[in-house]
Amino acid sequence: MAYLSDANNYDSVQDMTGEDSVTVEVGAGNGLAFGPAGIRVDSGTTVTWEWTGEGGGHNVVDEDGKFESEIVSEGGHTFEYTFEESGTTRYYCAPHKASGMKGAVVVE
Repeated sequence: MAYLSDANNYDSVQDMTGEDSVTVEVGAGNGLAFGPAGIRVDSGTTVTWEWTGEGGGHNVVDEDGKFESEIVSEGGHTFEYTFEESGTTRYYCAPHKASGMKGAVVVE
């Protein structure tokens, strides 16, 4: 996936189809990554981003403006979004996008 070619913590899109809900870490790895960075889910799946508390303040921002969380640095904070439509959603952390903190959700 070209969007994630320079993303931290990305090697392939993780297949998480068949799950009703999926959790992605915010501040994974060196603190400047999503974990996993790329996921594949079914339509109707709720993705929960959970802050690790590493790497400073982070947020989750959809490239197309469908969602944007607040910037938070404390571990345990969560943000949820339910993906109803098929397609690829590209997202990033605004303070760390230039450092490679990007992710994607592929909805089948």
